[in-house]
Amino acid sequence: MAFRTNKQIARRIFRALKTPSDDNRKTDPILAFHFKGKGDHILLRCNKSPEISVKGKEQTAGEVKFFAYSDFNNYDEEDVLFKLKDDIVLIELYKKGAIGELTFNGWDEFCGWLDTLDEEGVQISLKLPHLVYQAVKNQKPSMQNFIVEAIKKSLKSGD
Repeated sequence: MAFRTNKQIARRIFRALKTPSDDNRKTDPILAFHFKGKGDHILLRCNKSPEISVKGKEQTAGEVKFFAYSDFNNYDEEDVLFKLKDDIVLIELYKKGAIGELTFNGWDEFCGWLDTLDEEGVQISLKLPHLVYQAVKNQKPSMQNFIVEAIKKSLKSGD
Protein backbone atom coordinates (compact mmCIF):
# COMPACT_ATOMS: atom_id res chain seq x y z
CA MET A 1 0.00 0.00 0.00
CA ALA A 2 1.27 3.49 -0.77
CA PHE A 3 0.92 5.62 2.34
CA ARG A 4 -0.08 9.20 1.51
CA THR A 5 -1.30 10.69 4.78
CA ASN A 6 -0.27 10.86 8.42
CA LYS A 7 -3.65 9.36 9.28
CA GLN A 8 -3.02 6.25 7.13
CA ILE A 9 0.33 5.64 8.84
CA ALA A 10 -1.00 6.31 12.33
CA ARG A 11 -4.08 4.15 11.81
CA ARG A 12 -2.06 1.17 10.58
CA ILE A 13 0.35 1.36 13.52
CA PHE A 14 -2.34 2.10 16.11
CA ARG A 15 -4.55 -0.79 15.01
CA ALA A 16 -1.63 -3.22 14.81
CA LEU A 17 0.10 -2.36 18.09
CA LYS A 18 -2.63 -1.41 20.58
CA THR A 19 -5.43 -3.52 21.98
CA PRO A 20 -8.95 -2.10 21.77
CA SER A 21 -9.13 -1.90 25.58
CA ASP A 22 -5.89 0.10 25.85
CA ASP A 23 -7.12 3.68 26.12
CA ASN A 24 -4.00 4.98 27.88
CA ARG A 25 -2.48 7.83 25.82
CA LYS A 26 0.88 7.13 27.46
CA THR A 27 1.11 3.86 25.51
CA ASP A 28 0.23 5.35 22.10
CA PRO A 29 2.93 4.42 19.58
CA ILE A 30 5.22 7.36 18.76
CA LEU A 31 7.46 7.64 15.70
CA ALA A 32 10.42 10.01 15.37
CA PHE A 33 11.53 11.00 11.86
CA HIS A 34 15.11 12.31 11.53
CA PHE A 35 16.17 14.18 8.38
CA LYS A 36 19.50 14.80 6.68
CA GLY A 37 20.78 18.31 7.47
CA LYS A 38 18.12 19.11 10.10
CA GLY A 39 18.68 19.39 13.84
CA ASP A 40 14.97 19.14 14.60
CA HIS A 41 12.95 16.01 14.03
CA ILE A 42 9.26 15.23 13.54
CA LEU A 43 7.23 13.19 16.03
CA LEU A 44 4.06 11.38 15.01
CA ARG A 45 1.81 10.15 17.83
CA CYS A 46 -0.16 7.24 16.39
CA ASN A 47 -3.68 7.28 17.74
CA LYS A 48 -7.20 7.76 16.38
CA SER A 49 -6.39 11.44 15.71
CA PRO A 50 -2.70 11.49 14.75
CA GLU A 51 -0.64 14.33 16.17
CA ILE A 52 2.47 15.80 14.55
CA SER A 53 4.97 17.82 16.57
CA VAL A 54 8.54 19.02 16.22
CA LYS A 55 11.26 18.09 18.67
CA GLY A 56 14.34 20.29 18.85
CA LYS A 57 17.83 18.87 19.17
CA GLU A 58 18.39 20.18 22.71
CA GLN A 59 14.83 19.81 24.04
CA THR A 60 14.02 17.53 26.93
CA ALA A 61 11.21 14.96 27.04
CA GLY A 62 7.81 16.59 26.82
CA GLU A 63 9.03 19.78 25.15
CA VAL A 64 8.11 20.50 21.54
CA LYS A 65 8.66 23.37 19.09
CA PHE A 66 6.19 25.31 17.01
CA PHE A 67 6.50 24.54 13.30
CA ALA A 68 7.04 28.26 12.62
CA TYR A 69 10.25 28.22 14.70
CA SER A 70 11.60 24.89 13.52
CA ASP A 71 13.67 23.54 10.65
CA PHE A 72 10.32 22.67 9.02
CA ASN A 73 8.82 26.17 8.93
CA ASN A 74 8.39 26.01 5.13
CA TYR A 75 6.20 22.89 5.36
CA ASP A 76 2.76 21.94 6.55
CA GLU A 77 2.42 19.26 9.22
CA GLU A 78 0.12 17.27 6.95
CA ASP A 79 2.67 16.90 4.14
CA VAL A 80 6.13 17.41 5.67
CA LEU A 81 6.86 13.68 5.94
CA PHE A 82 5.89 13.04 2.35
CA LYS A 83 7.71 16.05 0.86
CA LEU A 84 10.90 15.22 2.73
CA LYS A 85 10.72 11.40 2.65
CA ASP A 86 13.87 11.15 0.52
CA ASP A 87 15.81 13.08 3.19
CA ILE A 88 14.90 10.72 6.03
CA VAL A 89 17.98 9.12 7.57
CA LEU A 90 16.34 7.41 10.55
CA ILE A 91 12.85 6.54 11.76
CA GLU A 92 12.41 5.36 15.34
CA LEU A 93 9.42 3.66 16.90
CA TYR A 94 9.77 4.49 20.60
CA LYS A 95 9.36 1.80 23.23
CA LYS A 96 5.97 2.38 24.90
CA GLY A 97 4.18 -0.08 27.15
CA ALA A 98 4.34 -3.45 25.41
CA ILE A 99 5.60 -1.93 22.15
CA GLY A 100 9.25 -2.69 21.51
CA GLU A 101 11.67 -0.18 20.05
CA LEU A 102 12.31 -0.40 16.30
CA THR A 103 14.47 1.62 13.91
CA PHE A 104 14.38 2.04 10.14
CA ASN A 105 17.09 3.55 7.94
CA GLY A 106 14.77 5.16 5.43
CA TRP A 107 11.27 5.64 4.07
CA ASP A 108 11.19 2.49 1.90
CA GLU A 109 12.29 0.22 4.75
CA PHE A 110 9.68 1.83 7.02
CA CYS A 111 6.87 1.44 4.45
CA GLY A 112 7.87 -2.19 3.93
CA TRP A 113 7.40 -2.77 7.65
CA LEU A 114 4.04 -0.94 7.61
CA ASP A 115 2.88 -3.31 4.87
CA THR A 116 3.54 -6.30 7.16
CA LEU A 117 1.25 -4.99 9.92
CA ASP A 118 -2.21 -6.43 10.34
CA GLU A 119 -4.65 -3.67 9.45
CA GLU A 120 -7.63 -5.71 10.60
CA GLY A 121 -6.82 -5.22 14.26
CA VAL A 122 -4.39 -5.69 17.04
CA GLN A 123 -1.81 -8.43 17.04
CA ILE A 124 -2.65 -9.53 20.56
CA SER A 125 0.48 -11.67 20.80
CA LEU A 126 2.51 -8.45 20.97
CA LYS A 127 0.52 -7.20 23.97
CA LEU A 128 -0.21 -10.43 25.85
CA PRO A 129 2.91 -10.57 28.07
CA HIS A 130 2.40 -6.94 29.08
CA LEU A 131 -1.33 -7.42 29.74
CA VAL A 132 -0.70 -10.51 31.91
CA TYR A 133 1.98 -8.65 33.86
CA GLN A 134 -0.30 -5.63 34.41
CA ALA A 135 -3.14 -7.90 35.57
CA VAL A 136 -1.12 -9.70 38.25
CA LYS A 137 1.65 -7.32 39.31
CA ASN A 138 0.04 -6.12 42.57
CA GLN A 139 -1.84 -9.26 43.59
CA LYS A 140 -1.03 -11.32 46.70
CA PRO A 141 0.33 -13.95 46.72
CA SER A 142 2.63 -13.04 43.89
CA MET A 143 0.86 -14.24 40.74
CA GLN A 144 3.94 -13.16 38.77
CA ASN A 145 5.98 -16.00 40.30
CA PHE A 146 3.19 -18.50 39.64
CA ILE A 147 2.97 -17.49 35.96
CA VAL A 148 6.75 -17.45 35.46
CA GLU A 149 7.08 -20.90 37.04
CA ALA A 150 4.20 -22.29 34.94
CA ILE A 151 5.83 -20.98 31.76
CA LYS A 152 9.23 -22.40 32.72
CA LYS A 153 7.67 -25.81 33.48
CA SER A 154 5.83 -25.81 30.16
CA LEU A 155 8.98 -24.89 28.23
CA LYS A 156 11.06 -27.60 29.95
CA SER A 157 8.48 -30.33 29.33
CA GLY A 158 8.03 -29.35 25.70
CA ASP A 159 4.27 -28.86 25.94
